[in-house]
Amino acid sequence: YFDDSYADMNLDDLDGDVWTTCDGDCDDDDATANLDDGDADGYTSCDGDCDDGDAAVNPDAPEECDGIDNDCDGNTDDVDADGDGHPHEDCGGDDCDDEDASINPDEPEVCDDDIDNDCDGDIDFEDVECDDTADDDDDDDDDSALDDPDDCQCRNNQAGTRPAALPALLTAALAILAIRRRR
Repeated sequence: YFDDSYADMNLDDLDGDVWTTCDGDCDDDDATANLDDGDADGYTSCDGDCDDGDAAVNPDAPEECDGIDNDCDGNTDDVDADGDGHPHEDCGGDDCDDEDASINPDEPEVCDDDIDNDCDGDIDFEDVECDDTADDDDDDDDDSALDDPDDCQCRNNQAGTRPAALPALLTAALAILAIRRRR
């Protein structure tokens, strides 16, 4: 049964793709929009497959950083794997770790975790956000706490610390005194 009252439904194949609007051709003015599933991915161009010659490209495909609109959403390389609103920097975005939503340019720098939390290229105490807690105790561990005074080569003889060479000097001095006493 064919209803002539629908102007867009006819038995003629206007674009030459062997499909008519009565068959379900979604655009009988465009031969590339048809019911053929040329790549056997389960999607036709009428179903939204934007490249019916590549099975890796269809509306259910994951987007990849490859210069192709893999998921047929009209956007190329809009990869945001962690869903934080920042595409990965390898795809032209500004997210330096697209596996972790807590790492992106909108996040503050955490000053003692060895991670570039705000994706500015500076980690912890290199970051201007952490300047007020910079390493000022000369033990080279990026914090301002003197961890173990006995482990440092103390330059200032702070209370509770001693120069690392002191025990060896005392032992040598006692040995010299003992030798002199024997003579």
